[in-house]
Amino acid sequence: MGIAYPHYEELERHRPVATIALVATNVAVYLATSAGNGFVAVEDRWVQSLAFVPALILKPSQLYRVFTSMFLHANLAHIFFNMLYLYSFGRQVEAALGSKRYLWLYFMSGLFATVFHTAFLPIEGASSAFVPALGASGAISGILGAYLLLFPGTRLTMCFFYFFIPLCFTTRAAAYIIFWFATQILQGYLGASLGVAVFAHAGGFIGGIALLPLSVSYERLGLLRVYASMRRFFFDVLFVKPGLSTIAKAVLVLLIGLTALGALYSAYAGATAGGVNKILDFSVDTCSPSTGCTGVYANESVIVQLNGGSLDNSPISTDSVRVVFNRLKAAGLVYSSANKGKSVDVVLSTTGRVQGIPVRINISGNLRFDDYGLLDSGLGVLTTDVLQCDPVTGACRRGAPMTYKFSVSTSAVIKGFEGIPISGLAVLSLLACIASILVVWQAERFEVVF
Repeated sequence: MGIAYPHYEELERHRPVATIALVATNVAVYLATSAGNGFVAVEDRWVQSLAFVPALILKPSQLYRVFTSMFLHANLAHIFFNMLYLYSFGRQVEAALGSKRYLWLYFMSGLFATVFHTAFLPIEGASSAFVPALGASGAISGILGAYLLLFPGTRLTMCFFYFFIPLCFTTRAAAYIIFWFATQILQGYLGASLGVAVFAHAGGFIGGIALLPLSVSYERLGLLRVYASMRRFFFDVLFVKPGLSTIAKAVLVLLIGLTALGALYSAYAGATAGGVNKILDFSVDTCSPSTGCTGVYANESVIVQLNGGSLDNSPISTDSVRVVFNRLKAAGLVYSSANKGKSVDVVLSTTGRVQGIPVRINISGNLRFDDYGLLDSGLGVLTTDVLQCDPVTGACRRGAPMTYKFSVSTSAVIKGFEGIPISGLAVLSLLACIASILVVWQAERFEVVF
């Protein structure tokens, strides 16, 4: 998307106390939660304890996550760009609303981001119910929504980097922000979000627009308009027609309408969806013929989803855990309808296919399966051929055999969207979409043009 920053000489005299406080707090939290990783990325223990997890939304003891997740960021790039956008756009919105109303809009937008993210699980994928969500992006998206209506004609300078060479051009705020919103919606529906909670961004943006009438001080807005008119009269001979054009309004309403259709689908799917989702916690020690076992266990949680006999799982980053999971899956031991509700002593020597390549698999251990036939817990030893893949071409070949000692347990199970109020939150999202459309068509009530 590039980097955008506004020209806002008219509001430079206002000291954005709330925006500075939010940036400082977010940076302080990032420094505290990433210190153990050299400030490069947040420590996993903080993600597990502070990030928002949709599957926990109805647990009163976990509701604090809705708030704490707004101050948690994954890595340096995440915190840098979020704070850049918050500081660049938040200053003007705070000047227009006042600090208290601005903070109210910020946190309410973050809440709407949480609502939309949870409501759109049927579209994002049920496994997302277990994936921790973190970052201030949803709340900042609400500030962008307010900025769009307050300052649609403001000039923004956008910069893209081409081989470290900045390429910059100037455009209107309305064009840039509507284009950004469109990318969030399209990525969400096309499944190209790359792990980013794009519907949380959309929800925060829509919430910021819908709540703007409740956040604005019309007396303050009137004074800003007078000041803006005087400045144009004395300093600007030629200027672009202020406000959102009819075309811009129509595009914005269309995009919000597409989001509303998604909310309608989620309201239906949330009440009718089947399938089972669970988190399997793996612990794996790697052993080789020459050095023996390391004694150091790699740990990773894997989300598995069973729907209509079809098994899917989340990406696995740890090599040893990925090998063990893929071999168990290839041997029919992650899901086995024949072993529903059973505890099975496994002594198995077979050949399975991983990425289309036949590999030898030898497993011994004890595995327990739940009433759906999904692996529930167990421990054992697995010896298998390990694939060696070229990182450039992706071509794989069978390498030397390795041995793995593993244990597995279940930390959470959800049938369908049981325990998550998908339909209720989807209806709330739909109402927010309708409210924001009504606000967009009355955008002239809120515009301050400089």
